[in-house]
Amino acid sequence: MIGGILVKAGFAAALASSVLYYLVVRTPHARHLHLARLAYHGSVLFLVAASGVLLNLILTHQFQFTYVWSYSSTDLPLSLLISTFYAGQEGSFMLWALYTSLIGVFLMSYTARKGYEAEVMSVYGLIVTFLMLMLVVKNPFAYIWDTFPGDLLQTGPIPPGVTNAVVLDAAKSLWARFPAEGKGLNPLLQNYWMVIHPQVLFMGFSAMAVPYAMAIGGLWKRDYHSWINVATPWAVFGAMVLGTGIILGGYWAYETLGWGGFWAWDPVENSSLVPWLICVATIHTSLTQRKSGAFVRTNFALSILAFLAVIYSTFLTRSGILGETSVHSFVDPGMWVYWLLLSWMAIFSAVGFGMLFVRMREMPKVPVEHSMLSRDFALFLGAAALTLMSLFVLVGTSAPIITTLAKGKASAVDIMYYVRTNLPLGIAITFLAGLGQLLWWRSSRMSSLVRRLAWPVAAAAVITALVLLLGWEEPLMLLFVFTSAFSLTANMLVGLEIYKGNPKFAGGALAHIGIAVMCIGFVTSERYDQKATLSLEKNKPVPALGYTLTYTGHRMIDAEKYGFVVEVERDGRKREVAPVMYVSEFTQSIMRHPDLVNYLTRDLYVAPMSLEEPTKGPLEQTLELERGTLKTVGGLSVTFRTFDMKGANRDAMMEGKPFEIKMLLDVTEGRKSTSLALRMTSAGGSVEFPVTSYTDKDGATYEFRIGRLRSEQDDMAVPKVEVVARTPADRSAPGKEETLVIEASVKPFINLVWVGTVTLIIGFLLTIIRRVQESHVKDESEV
Repeated sequence: MIGGILVKAGFAAALASSVLYYLVVRTPHARHLHLARLAYHGSVLFLVAASGVLLNLILTHQFQFTYVWSYSSTDLPLSLLISTFYAGQEGSFMLWALYTSLIGVFLMSYTARKGYEAEVMSVYGLIVTFLMLMLVVKNPFAYIWDTFPGDLLQTGPIPPGVTNAVVLDAAKSLWARFPAEGKGLNPLLQNYWMVIHPQVLFMGFSAMAVPYAMAIGGLWKRDYHSWINVATPWAVFGAMVLGTGIILGGYWAYETLGWGGFWAWDPVENSSLVPWLICVATIHTSLTQRKSGAFVRTNFALSILAFLAVIYSTFLTRSGILGETSVHSFVDPGMWVYWLLLSWMAIFSAVGFGMLFVRMREMPKVPVEHSMLSRDFALFLGAAALTLMSLFVLVGTSAPIITTLAKGKASAVDIMYYVRTNLPLGIAITFLAGLGQLLWWRSSRMSSLVRRLAWPVAAAAVITALVLLLGWEEPLMLLFVFTSAFSLTANMLVGLEIYKGNPKFAGGALAHIGIAVMCIGFVTSERYDQKATLSLEKNKPVPALGYTLTYTGHRMIDAEKYGFVVEVERDGRKREVAPVMYVSEFTQSIMRHPDLVNYLTRDLYVAPMSLEEPTKGPLEQTLELERGTLKTVGGLSVTFRTFDMKGANRDAMMEGKPFEIKMLLDVTEGRKSTSLALRMTSAGGSVEFPVTSYTDKDGATYEFRIGRLRSEQDDMAVPKVEVVARTPADRSAPGKEETLVIEASVKPFINLVWVGTVTLIIGFLLTIIRRVQESHVKDESEV
């Protein structure tokens, strides 16, 4: 009850602060200003106290609270137990509100010095109010017997310290009972990145509210130029933090999920990328406004859009509309939250663009004074490309909503949509990031530009040639490598010149260097990686991908997890990986976590697939077949030919009705070839894989059945199929030891991605320091 009261008090205080600041704008009064500040600080204190109460409930295992029971358990280590604070809907809203309110404390002091406090804090207080309202509606302090009335729960004794007044239902005069243990944290979230990534991401979301509030403040004050100087350090801060959160999430996926990549174009991943792209576009157009006064309307619109994109991503993630199209999607929160999110988006869209429309006629029109061969024009093109990229990503991300409205069923776009739409824009952006640094403001001479282009173009050609040696790739991808290398070299040359003059001015060049290095790393690690599926029989070395891998056995990590130790040898140097595989009690399914060996120029990535028990006599083996490939089973050769699936069965499968799929195998024995049809049938909600037998010329019987279809598309163009084959005892090889089946892959130059990320963050930091110092100098000059 205390937590709920604190949340409601915080909501009331935030609303009062927003209203009082509004009154200060309308009729400036020192008393109203003082009360507005007190009310805002009060809302922050109430929210900090409520957060402390929730954290205490989690740490003391108070499972009578629904949120604590739903996401925590007594067996979690302290770090993960603390992270359950934001594992669900309610807690993540609490974290977002907490960071937003704390940023507001610093923002209040900052805007007071700049003369923007009342206008900015009135809008910002309204944002905090909506976040607090979300906590009032989605209460993290609900009791479990209120959430599940009448449900029979596994109960335990009342913990020490819980008084009768707390657990006694006065109306019914019954003792409320509650579970002795919580449901626990999803195994995919039981990772140290869970402690870091969500916090950084929500800090980025919170920071995106500041440029929005400052844009509205500028419109309110009819200050169409000075506001951009005040807002720029916060925009850079938001881009830095949100970008860091995005890349940390990518590394988490790479290290944990086992598919070997760090970006899957998942709708929720994309919804974080969209506001980041818009914010970066705003940073670039603000440079031009600071220099020439151009792009006044553009900067207002982009600052508003960046925060609206955050709200939209929240709607996508929290409304449940993504359904099964995203691994990040939360469950349906209920209609109250659904409509509250829609209202939030509508209100702040109306406030932002409404004020922009009202003030638009008053804004000065600055004539274009720059040539096409100028830094101004390059910045404009770069910002336009970033905005267009965010639009393409937004359309793909919104596919579940679009298809729901059009067809009544949510579905995501194919991943290649993002590659086809964004690769040309990525080429343009990286090229302009280099070219813009070589151009002068207003205008540049062609002869001077040609001389400055010589070294970057030559270096880019050499780097592209080196990448080409890894293997031929499509022309657009090589062009992307060329433009990224061009951007890298151009920014290194310009950055070195700037560093010699004033190192604090090198932030932009350093950030561009980071982006260029990351882009080259994206291509080399994703497009030139090598993969192999290996069966590692215990203590038997297997050469693959330039390494020698030996499975040496498994070891217990905790009560349910096992690490499967693989020794990796290359050039006489031995390393060890221990990918994890276990049956999770939480999901009642097999969980797999990869492990990797990091080298300077590559990663060896090992993902576990299955464990085969020691065999004696008849051998049962799993074959991974691609269409047209040949495998040997005993004395037979087996080839996967095609699928035999009629249209009616295809329609039935898509509609969830009973269906049958046939997979045709060509079985060759000597010169004789026979076609076998393996079947997969679905009826009554269950799927069956019947055994199909083959008898060889000597009367021995082989058995085949489908194990798993590894489809990556909606049609039946299945790239891989697993077939389980059982060989007769007298046709089997000698008994096998325990065998670990893995997928090993080499990721060339993936460290470039992480090095580029660190470089980008350092560049952002230098830019923030520079803009803040410039702002202070301007304040002192005005005094």
